[in-house]
Amino acid sequence: IVGFMIYELHQSMLRILNFAVSPDHRRQGVGRQMVQRLIDKLSQQRRREIVLEVRETNLSAQLFFANCEFRALSVLRNHYSDTMEDAYYMRYSLRAAAEGYTPINRLSEYDAA
Repeated sequence: IVGFMIYELHQSMLRILNFAVSPDHRRQGVGRQMVQRLIDKLSQQRRREIVLEVRETNLSAQLFFANCEFRALSVLRNHYSDTMEDAYYMRYSLRAAAEGYTPINRLSEYDAA
């Protein structure tokens, strides 16, 4: 196994619960490809963000997700019950298209004439 991720689908977001890449395969683009798979599941119409928590002491994960355009939004104090360690709550948000976003539905595909 090169890597794995466990996530939840919510109505307006994806939540990463667990994310890991084998030490032998780190810094080879595997983790970025995994994150990209999740980003590809986002859409302007429904799920627009990915959220996760990362341990305060896990600097490599913090830097990795920051490099993938996740931003730390808050600190969750005493988040982990096993160590009472704090966590950073991080989020990736889908950006609207530069030329503007136009929702498409079945009715908009037909002329009103």
